[in-house]
Amino acid sequence: MELPETPGLGYTDSLRRALLYSHELQRERDPVLLHGLVLEGTLELLVASAARLHLLDDSGGWQLVSVAPSGARVPEAAAEMEAALLPRALAAGRSLISTHRLLDPDLEELAERCRKEKTTTHVLLIRAHRQTYGAVGVHWLDGPRPVDFRQRAAFGSYWDSVGVAVATALERARAAVELEELRANAFRDRLTGLANDQALQRELETQERTWPMGVLVLDFDGLREANSAFGNREGGDVLIRAVGEALAQIAQPGELPARMYTAGDEFALLLPGRDEWATDRRRAEVENALDVLTVPAQLREIYQGASVGAASRRPAETPGQMLGRAILAMRRRKGERRRQETGS
Repeated sequence: MELPETPGLGYTDSLRRALLYSHELQRERDPVLLHGLVLEGTLELLVASAARLHLLDDSGGWQLVSVAPSGARVPEAAAEMEAALLPRALAAGRSLISTHRLLDPDLEELAERCRKEKTTTHVLLIRAHRQTYGAVGVHWLDGPRPVDFRQRAAFGSYWDSVGVAVATALERARAAVELEELRANAFRDRLTGLANDQALQRELETQERTWPMGVLVLDFDGLREANSAFGNREGGDVLIRAVGEALAQIAQPGELPARMYTAGDEFALLLPGRDEWATDRRRAEVENALDVLTVPAQLREIYQGASVGAASRRPAETPGQMLGRAILAMRRRKGERRRQETGS
């Protein structure tokens, strides 16, 4: 016996459209466009009035990420029903509908309001690999939900594709974040949060054609004494972090502060676009700022400021060679300061 068809797509057309949407879902890489496709296919295949896509956040709560049609207003009772069904569907591990005969008794009053407003709300869980990733709140407004079992059969195959596509997109996004974190950590000094020596070398290579350019190299005094008196964690590491934080604040837009070695007290400040005069001025500014740096009370007698050397890039010189001259200039400056302290 043939089933009567409701307005909308017939079974054959529904199945064809479901397959087309499923194919597009698997191809789409943009999350925003993927969300739009999910809702577009849901609206068309279920002959619905509005749909809202929610994803689970890291704390297990629901986050509304997309609405179709764009800007569609869902009546208050239907919106309340959607909000009430979302946590219940998640707890039950299955989709829920506002007209179900076994709806929670505490929702009877809200369900009656929906019936009076001629709205039906269905919360469909997005699942894959035995895990829930999100849900779509589907709404039929100003009339009952169409009943055509053949259309629903076609929709079932589409909905399986939705689960796989959304799960894949979320996993892809998580993997991209993790990869970015790995890349960032590979070029970040763990103690200070500044660029590390590897990042500095990479930036020098990137700046191969930059002209003019300068660089500062600094070495602060007191690391060995702080480690001897208080140990690495409470002594030298505290000083290294203090100098690193100060250098990050001193750095101006476009300048790159970096810790040169993971086991030492040497830092660099790369100055793209700075000529010799500007580089020398920055050297004096940085040294003066670090000389008056406030450190924890127990280390104030140990910390003796920083010696800063500078170099400006010369014609036919690589950025790496310029850095080497800045290191030598820092060592000369360190000797000068010691002689000044001893009066020799």
